[in-house]
Amino acid sequence: MASTITVAQISDSHLKREPGNGQSSPDEMLRRAIALAAATKPDVLLLTGDIADDGSTEALERVAREVKVLGVPVLATAGNHDDPAAVAAVLGAVDETLLGGWRLCLADTTIPGKEWGRIDVPTLLKRLGPEDGPPTLLALHHPPITTSTHPWMRLDGGTELVTALAARGDVRVVVSGHLHEAFNAVVGGVSYIGCSSSLYSIKHRNNDFLLDDGHVGALILTLDSDGDFTWRRLPDPNETSTVLGPLE
Repeated sequence: MASTITVAQISDSHLKREPGNGQSSPDEMLRRAIALAAATKPDVLLLTGDIADDGSTEALERVAREVKVLGVPVLATAGNHDDPAAVAAVLGAVDETLLGGWRLCLADTTIPGKEWGRIDVPTLLKRLGPEDGPPTLLALHHPPITTSTHPWMRLDGGTELVTALAARGDVRVVVSGHLHEAFNAVVGGVSYIGCSSSLYSIKHRNNDFLLDDGHVGALILTLDSDGDFTWRRLPDPNETSTVLGPLE
């Protein structure tokens, strides 16, 4: 019988140097997302970028204090609003771990001073190693598959990455942030899941994007040691996620 682990993902919390006040502040919205994640008793937490809206160490330190309530390891990668060095210093530089038969792998997609991202696919594939490795979850800030055509939302190398992963057998799921819009797609047997922001939702349509009342919260993945997995959004995921695909 397969054993399972629970992975919580929180993304795009956008805390600022000075703590926010009020129920819709970044700090309070992050606490709500953490409470949702805590109810699932996760084994690990993924923070996938734009953790600090202003790149400040002070904001990152508050996030680090808040997530301690979960009592689990934290794996964090930077977003375009973050300082990658500060993220590593405050939240840890671990970008890969083996847990419950799965490899959890984070890749930094940031470009200094740019909104969009970049992935060095040959370097990532070399890092992943043989294609028959353990079932793998890859976490990024910028999504390889996107609901937007706006230049800020692109990931240079994203198409190459999707093609490369479709030819492998180990990477089962890719989670990302950045868009502030919940979506999922399946390409080449790989699930691409966009995590909602913990702060606010954006609707993307072609080059346009605007604030809307879409899903805000956390993403929960249950990973089986045999390589199967399920996922859900908290709260109320089924009514708020935008479904793309299958695109195969």
